Amino acid sequence: MMMKRMGAWMLLALLTLVGEWYGRCYGCLEEERIGLLEIKALDGFYLRDWVDSSNCCEWSGIECDNTTRRVIQLSLRGAGHPTFSLSDLSDWVLNASLFQPFKELRSLDLGFTGLVGCMENEGFEVLSSKLRELYLYYNRFNNDKSILSCFNGNLSTLKSLDLSDNRLTAGSGGSFYGLKVLSSRLKKLENLHLSGNQYNDSIFPSLTGFSSLKYLDLSYNQLIGSGFQLQPMRLGKLENLDLSGNQLNSSILSILSGLSSLKSLDLSRNKLTGSINSFQLQPVRLGKLENLDLSWNQCNDSIFPSLAGFSSLKSLNLSGNELTGSGFEIISSHLGKLENLDLSSNTFNNNIFSHLRGLSSLKSLKLSYNEWTGSTTVNGRPHLSYSIKALKSEQEDPPSSTAFLAVSLLCYSFPLLLHPS
Repeated sequence: MMMKRMGAWMLLALLTLVGEWYGRCYGCLEEERIGLLEIKALDGFYLRDWVDSSNCCEWSGIECDNTTRRVIQLSLRGAGHPTFSLSDLSDWVLNASLFQPFKELRSLDLGFTGLVGCMENEGFEVLSSKLRELYLYYNRFNNDKSILSCFNGNLSTLKSLDLSDNRLTAGSGGSFYGLKVLSSRLKKLENLHLSGNQYNDSIFPSLTGFSSLKYLDLSYNQLIGSGFQLQPMRLGKLENLDLSGNQLNSSILSILSGLSSLKSLDLSRNKLTGSINSFQLQPVRLGKLENLDLSWNQCNDSIFPSLAGFSSLKSLNLSGNELTGSGFEIISSHLGKLENLDLSSNTFNNNIFSHLRGLSSLKSLKLSYNEWTGSTTVNGRPHLSYSIKALKSEQEDPPSSTAFLAVSLLCYSFPLLLHPS
């Protein structure tokens, strides 16, 4: 009797394994493999390695869970045309039910597919409740209606949304109605990418509804920083803010001081001039700031005293400004946590080296395209010898107690030796 029971259990186990193997014979589950082939059959899609007889978990743009073999990541980026030319893409009105077979889908990338909107009642709200990341960059959304057609209902689980490089503007009357509605439907959104659109300063009040945001990218829009209103307390969780590539002036900075959780701020390639003091950027209210990028503006040496207040900074980029180095010593004496410093493309001279030893935590220093001449001495010893033609370190095997610092001068990289006193 016992042998019969054992035999029955072994047969049941074998049948279970066979069933599992049959359902996953092509990598992912059969229903999901069929769903992927239906996507491939869409007019104008180029997915050459999505072959019926092959393992669908190994197809380009597909990632499966190692245990369940269900599709968890699906990317159709550029599938609309192999040449990656937006002008060659046909307009695509999406029926999001195409993705319903993927019950465990966490990340969906539809960037560069010619997407212009969604069919009625067939937006992303019909997708898996486990969806966390949605990428819609470089498409043809250009108004509130086109966006909202894809967000008809609640997507409360979504953490990251990328709408960069579309044709998004303020809309009729500058109301930003679409963003206001999205903020009410994406309550847990933490990352929002809106770069490369045509937004102006009127966008800021519409963003305060995204109260869970930690990362906001508004780079390369049409922001000038005047006349807008921002409620920092409504964005109290914001840690990373990218405003690069706009036309921002000094007025932006007094508003940003209220973002007390900010760790990274990128203001590169704007129209900032003079010193930060004149901008009313308050270090005491940005006590967590670790990364600050002010490169390619028009800041001068009067900026140094203001920067000294940011004692938590680990990375500072001041390249491409109008700095000569006068007053730089206050930086070396106050920014002891600084690990990465970029001073390239300014007008610094040899005198800057006398102030470097105070930056004891520094790991990377970029000084290319400045006004260097002859050789220099740090702490009484000539460690660097360089010219326009060639640069090299005079000591190739320094003692173990010497602190190493990676330095870039005139596009050459070599170690700078900073001996303790």
